This record gives sequence, structure tokens and C-alpha cells, in this order.
Amino acid sequence: MGCICSKGTKDDRIKDKHRKKKCKDKAPSMQLVAPLPSEGDDGDEKLDRLDAAEWPSWLASVAGEAVKGWKPRRPESFEKLEKIGEGTYSSVYRARDLETGKIVAMKKVRFINMDPDSIRFMAREIIILRKLDHPNVMKLEGIVASQTSRNLFLVFEYMEHDLAGLAAAPGINFTEPQIKCYMQQLLHGLKHCHSRGVLHRDIKGSNLLIDDNGVLKIADFGLATLFQADPTQPLTSRVVTLWYRAPELLLGATKYGVGVDLWSAGCILAELFAGKPIMAGRTEVEQMHKIFKLCGSPSEQYWQKAKLPHATSFKPQKPYKCRIPTTFRNFPPSALSLVEKLLSTEPENRGTVASALKSQFFKKEPLPCDSSSLPKYPPSKELDIRRRDKEARRKRAETIKGRGPASDHSIKLRLRSLSRLRSRCRGCGRCGRYVTHNG
Repeated sequence: MGCICSKGTKDDRIKDKHRKKKCKDKAPSMQLVAPLPSEGDDGDEKLDRLDAAEWPSWLASVAGEAVKGWKPRRPESFEKLEKIGEGTYSSVYRARDLETGKIVAMKKVRFINMDPDSIRFMAREIIILRKLDHPNVMKLEGIVASQTSRNLFLVFEYMEHDLAGLAAAPGINFTEPQIKCYMQQLLHGLKHCHSRGVLHRDIKGSNLLIDDNGVLKIADFGLATLFQADPTQPLTSRVVTLWYRAPELLLGATKYGVGVDLWSAGCILAELFAGKPIMAGRTEVEQMHKIFKLCGSPSEQYWQKAKLPHATSFKPQKPYKCRIPTTFRNFPPSALSLVEKLLSTEPENRGTVASALKSQFFKKEPLPCDSSSLPKYPPSKELDIRRRDKEARRKRAETIKGRGPASDHSIKLRLRSLSRLRSRCRGCGRCGRYVTHNG
């Protein structure tokens, strides 16, 4: 799927100019190099036109700014090995770069009928990725495109794990120093994003990738936006996976800031200590209810000031108190304090990433461990967990279905036993597994 894109375009242009002088009689393949500008010509403009000519017309015509100065890799220079992730608009593969032998991750972007708006949506992700350069943020290494195919792949460094996959893997229990190490890296990555005016808007465990050296990197900027580009431009509230979505988004806010990423980070922190997602709603209504029950409802002053579109639908008749301290009383006190701050229902009370990094959580013993000292785990991603769960469900279904008369007979006996148990327990309130209560 293509060759890693060029880095350091200025240096490349200088080299190309010198190479052109030395190679006037070379084969036609060298015509991809821009000629030296003649007197009065704008060399940069010629280079830009030449770069654009190398990209597919459907991409260059709509998203030329996103790929400006880069050269496409070709599909045939990569070998896809296996699918390692899947989202609404993309699939991710582990692949081998046949030119270098390096294992990489390739994100295949799906376009809806090649609609120009969906191409611009993808171009925004590329522009944002090119703005970011930090050890805890995934770096775009190349773009794979073809003149004959309408497929587009983004090339990244391959990471062996994601945080969701590791946290759900059997036998893995994170220690407090490990949790601090992962959270510190997440916040450092977010701090860099926010300093460049980027809101991620989809922080969750499966988007936090981890390599074999314990380095965590924020990935998947498909829903990210530049929040300082035009402060008057309304933003969409239809972002962030439901379990990690801030209350202001559920209430329909179109003006928001770093607080939406901080809320998601707070959910991750609590989840790592609790061992499971802390607010797993099935609908937006249920999610909002879970937030109010755990984190409390906003103050009356907030409701009056914010004037959010869905406030009348979601505002509770009576205010809820925050129950984080009692719900998570087994958390370390410094962790509990940070969780409570990050999960404030009023965005301005969450602070900033910088203030979170200065919290007592990272200063009190035990301190965050060094990433290089983290245990080595077998490759584990959220998709692996899903596959294991699917296989387990299949095996359970086969067991219940049975393989012969003896199995069928045993199932009938079991069903009779359950029926008798229900008749004895109905309404008693002691046997939650079989009692059927209304509400």
C-alpha cells in the first residue's frame, strides 16, 4: 500500500534541486523531481503543482492542503498481515513495509460514495496529525494512495497493545504505580494536543496504544478538531464514545473546550482502579442519569448560565449529590481527589491538563513507575477481547444446545429445577438472579 511519506520537505527540495543539476541525462523516472525554477518563476508553486500531480485527482482536488509537500506511498509496497482494529469509518491492519521490512499499522479510511465532505473530514484528521509531534501522541508516518484505486491508508508505527485490551485481559491487574505511569503519559499527550489547539474528542481505552516498552500514545484523531481556529464557529456535540462523553455534550453544548477531554481522562482513571467502565449507559438518557447519580447534578447557577439545548429534557427535579467518594471509597485518597475533580459536572471546575499533572496523585508514594519497567505482555487489543468474548459466547451456546439425547435430557432437568426455584423465590428479594421485579 505505499511508500512512507517524505519528512523534512525543505531539505528534500534542496537535495532535489542539486540532484537535478547532476542528473540531466538520467532516465525518465527522474522527471518526478521538480525542475529548477527559471528567472521569475515561483519554485515553491511548481513543486506544489508537481506534488499535487502525484496524488489521485479525487484527493488532490478536495484535500490538496492536507497532503501538500508529501509524496504518496504505493499499495504494492506493503503487505497486509491481519486486521487489528475496526471503527465506524475505518479499519486498522498490521502490515509489513516491503521496502524496509518494518511492521507498521495501516488505517484504511472509508469514504461514503466518495462524497467530497467525507474526504474533507479525512483531510482534517491528516492536517491535525501533521500539527502534532510528541512522544505520547501517534505520529503519521505516511499516506498510501493510488491513481487507479480510491482507497486511502494512513501509515503509523505499530503498537502491540491498547489500554482497553490490556485492562480486560485475563490475569492482568495494574498496580498503582502502573496506573500513575499510564495516566501521566495520557495527560502529557493531551497537554501537547491542547497546546496546539487540538481537542481529541474521543479519549477511551481502545484509542490509547501501548508498545512493548510501556510507552502510551494517543491515537485516532478522526473526531478531533482545532478548537482555537474559529471560536465563533459552533462545534458538534455528537462526539466522544458514550461511556466517556462529558455531560455538557449530552446536554447539546456547541461551545466547549478542553473539559471534554479531561472528563474522558477522569473516566479512564476511575476505570483503571475499578477494573471496569464506571458509567456504561446504553442510551444517552441512561448515560445522563448515571452521571447525575454518581457525580451529582450541576448547580442552579450553571443551568441558568449555560442555557444548553437539552437542559429542559435532562435537568432533574431535585438536585443529585456527588457520590464519588462513597462509591470509590477503596481508591487511594489522592486518586479519589483527582477523579472527583476531573468528573465535575461543571466543565470549568475540571481545571486543565497542567493542573491535573500537578495533583497530589502523581506526587504521593508510590510514585509513577518508569515506562521501561512495566511488565511485558502478550499483544492485546480491544478487538482481541471482543473476539475472545464472541468465541466464549459461541461455546456457551453450543453447551446449552447439547450434542445428543443425554444432553437434551439434562437440559430439561435443569429447566425444571430453575422453574421450581423461581416459584419458591418469586418476590422474596433474596435471589436476584431469578426474581423478576418490575422497574
